[in-house]
Amino acid sequence: MLNFLKIDSVYDTNYADVYKLSVETFPVSERRSWASLERVLNNENRFNIFALMHENQFVGFISYWKFERFYYIEHFAILPHFRNRKFGSEAMTGLLSQVNMPVVLEVEMPRTINAGRRIHFYERLGFYVLSNRYMQPSYDGVSFLLPMLIMSNDYHFANKHFNLIKDTLYKEVYQYEKEK
Repeated sequence: MLNFLKIDSVYDTNYADVYKLSVETFPVSERRSWASLERVLNNENRFNIFALMHENQFVGFISYWKFERFYYIEHFAILPHFRNRKFGSEAMTGLLSQVNMPVVLEVEMPRTINAGRRIHFYERLGFYVLSNRYMQPSYDGVSFLLPMLIMSNDYHFANKHFNLIKDTLYKEVYQYEKEK
């Protein structure tokens, strides 16, 4: 069984493992720098990171935002040697059982086998791909916008409120001002 240990600062015991896995899993344009992550941990009460622990061993992490009308999963990763052992499904099921609003997340376009597998993983957990066009701003502020897909466990909410979701992510998560 997985335990969720809340990370409150860069000085928490499991923070270094979380950050190391983030760097190993996500390209620089798709993840926060140490300073950016420290800033949101210290100043943003809507943002949460949890180390995922199994038998007191770090196996992965999940970070998310709680907004007024939905949750947004910013990052989710399991260490490679713990993948395919149901930890990812257990973590997502555990999180989904605790939230009382729609959940949205971004996934890569299905251009690779692994990207397709990630989409199917979330679909098995009850998420749906939205057909709306979405471009993810970069965390580094210099890379190009990246075409991504938005998925949600509440298709009707996310489809109806897509612009709210996009505008919230752009403003609150990425601090990105889209051109008018």
